[in-house]
Amino acid sequence: MIVEVMRGEAGETLATQLAAKGAAQDLRCGGRGVCGRCRVKLLEGEWESDGKRAGVPGYALSCRTKLLSERGVVEAESVCARDSTSVKWKTSPMPVSESAVIGIDIGTTTLAAVKVVRGEVAASAGSFNPQYRYGDNVISRINAAASDLEGLRRCVTDACFALAERLGLEGVPRVAVSGNTVMSCLFHGVDPSSIGVWPFTPPRLRFEPVSDLFGGIPVYTVPCVSGYVGGDITAGLGEVGLRPGEMLVDIGTNCEIVFCTDSGMVCTAAAAGPAFEGAGLGFGVRASDGAVDHYFGEGRFSCIGGGAPRGICGSAYVDFLAVERASGRLNDFGRFDPPADFMAISGSVGVSERDIEQLLKAKAAVHAGIVSLEEYCGATASKIYLAGGFAEFLDIRNAVAIGMLPDRVYERVGNTSLAGAARLACDPDEMGRLERLAEAPREVSLNTIESFQDNFIDSMLLP
Repeated sequence: MIVEVMRGEAGETLATQLAAKGAAQDLRCGGRGVCGRCRVKLLEGEWESDGKRAGVPGYALSCRTKLLSERGVVEAESVCARDSTSVKWKTSPMPVSESAVIGIDIGTTTLAAVKVVRGEVAASAGSFNPQYRYGDNVISRINAAASDLEGLRRCVTDACFALAERLGLEGVPRVAVSGNTVMSCLFHGVDPSSIGVWPFTPPRLRFEPVSDLFGGIPVYTVPCVSGYVGGDITAGLGEVGLRPGEMLVDIGTNCEIVFCTDSGMVCTAAAAGPAFEGAGLGFGVRASDGAVDHYFGEGRFSCIGGGAPRGICGSAYVDFLAVERASGRLNDFGRFDPPADFMAISGSVGVSERDIEQLLKAKAAVHAGIVSLEEYCGATASKIYLAGGFAEFLDIRNAVAIGMLPDRVYERVGNTSLAGAARLACDPDEMGRLERLAEAPREVSLNTIESFQDNFIDSMLLP
């Protein structure tokens, strides 16, 4: 997209100016200029990049570039314009409220919102979480909060308000939000620093309704379980209604797991990292137009939106590992056979052995987290509910084949975080039940489970 910008305040980067124009870019490295994802083409104007004059036309990283002239024009790819957001769920019907209400899921990467009228979803909207300019994961956001907590708060509250406005706020008596603990803290302007250091104590798990964000409309927040098991999981518990022997798993940068046993619920979180969201991979992208979403081998694949692929999203990486392992072109250590550094999928888009190393770590964390919690509880899950957008597109058979998921009975339940927020907005009396659910799981840290390290190492292999 072509974007015109005007010279801003001294020291303001092009990345900041583009974000203000609604064209926020992929700044997964936190603006340090090392990931290369914010590359733009400078078309008009005078520019400085990394302290040196940048030629026009020419290419530069927006996070390291400043406009020197009064006006400039660039060609940039906006992640806000192309990122997809899951607004579907598969749970019980919503309560029928007298007025239209709005529920919002505050994800680390994306925001999703729905307007519910008389128990039915009447409209939906989604956008990129603009906090991405501070980094692509909760640790980056925690670190950034030490110097710019207010900036992080305004980022997410303004974006949520914009979504709500798109859906229509007239006559809406309530809004409810749900997110992981760090996102919930930042939404309320609460410093989450204590979550980032041992013993990972959250500054707050409950949040009082606020009415100064959406023009006087009260905003409710789903309560959290612990520092790394947030309100998104509380909402999921409320939607799924786990019975003994059942497990809820939300696979993301943090893989959150809750196991319901005969003696109560136990929860944990495994650091899967952002590989399944495309971060740190040569051609990794999110599920959006131009992304290869499924891979079938021998040059066969599907691409979101059709056309030539620009990258590969997480579900296709899982397919790639499964298909090429079955074909014999990948050995159990994830090395190409015959030896190679890279395998093309289409044109220059493909997978490197370095990519595979990152994927093996991510899939090992998920598998080891699930089976280690089962071993800790002395039981095997009879059924596992998979929540979240990534699970929606995941080929479960391939995930089992590569040892990412253990061989169990699975059911996808969609964006239960958004469903829980919508339900709370429909019926604020739901808060009492959610608070009881948030208090129910007993948290166990994976590094205290004796078998976790061995399980993780074993899970690094491809079966």
